[in-house]
Amino acid sequence: MKKLCLTFSFSLLLSSFLPAAVDATTSSKTKHLKKKHVIQPAASAESRPAPAAPTVERNHGIPREKLVAAYDYAKNLYAGQQFDKAKDIFKKIVLAATDEDLNSDALYLYSQCSFHTEDFTACVKGLTILAKRWPDCPLIKGGYVSRFCSFLINDVANLQTHWDYYRFKERLDENGNPIWKESIPPGFKIKRINFKLGFGLFRVLRIIEPNSEQTAAAGRKLNYMLNAPITMIWVDEKAPPNPWGHPADFFSIFSTNERKDFSKVICDRMFFDWQTEKLYQFLVMYDDVRNLKPRFVARTKEPEESEQVPVPANNGALTASPVPGGPAAQIDPTAVLTLSKLFQVAGYNPFSDTYTNVIESSPTDLNL
Repeated sequence: MKKLCLTFSFSLLLSSFLPAAVDATTSSKTKHLKKKHVIQPAASAESRPAPAAPTVERNHGIPREKLVAAYDYAKNLYAGQQFDKAKDIFKKIVLAATDEDLNSDALYLYSQCSFHTEDFTACVKGLTILAKRWPDCPLIKGGYVSRFCSFLINDVANLQTHWDYYRFKERLDENGNPIWKESIPPGFKIKRINFKLGFGLFRVLRIIEPNSEQTAAAGRKLNYMLNAPITMIWVDEKAPPNPWGHPADFFSIFSTNERKDFSKVICDRMFFDWQTEKLYQFLVMYDDVRNLKPRFVARTKEPEESEQVPVPANNGALTASPVPGGPAAQIDPTAVLTLSKLFQVAGYNPFSDTYTNVIESSPTDLNL
């Protein structure tokens, strides 16, 4: 009896202990399985560390003393007005130097040498890089760049509005190509239009000080240049089509292709580094004969006058007003030659130096 009671009590204790042990074992297995099947979230792009930017060695590993010696040598060439040699050295210093003083000074003097050698595209390129790379350098903060730009813009915007030009063949060179000579009236001076330099320097001013009165004044001068009417009388000797000269009457058909070629010849003399075949639309072109020599002649059109009728004004005085629907509404837009109209026809934007017409030539880069 005593053994039976002990067995019964032991079974009760065992039954009360087993569920707790089983639950503990089951929960531990479940936790283990959960830990085993947990999927870690992928790291987001934002949490990933950004790749380190490549570090450029100071002055690309060239000792500063060598760059300073080259800079001083180039400055001596510049002082001696050997601008072409100094320009090449300054360009090499710009590509090698990372120190602000050397790089900024070399960029500025590179642009000055480019101006003196009439490489105006490189002049604008150097000042643009200087304004973007070192906006707080003493050359910009001291006003040297802005004064240089304003002075040249004022000179470029002083547009020559009358062209009286005659070009004739003087002789042939050793290869048989004609050598041309210019003839202009006494006291008359041909000034080539350099609008690309003016608008390029204006873009530099807008980078340096976009809201200054100096920049606004430069923009007004350039706008005046764009809208100034230009008159022209251009005479160019016509080369014979064959060794026996022209036909008996010394005249030939002035085709559209000849007009386009003649337009490029005129643009090559009128502008720095810019041509368009659309200039003929603003000119009257024809053949002429002087001293048995055939010539191309181009002149600007005579402005058409609109018919006007007097109408009473508020104060009783008579003022002129164009007739509605009359000739005033049909005036030829190419009757008056201006740079603004010429650029519009050619698809060129001088403010950004870009083309919307893919046929026209596009500006080149210096790879500076």
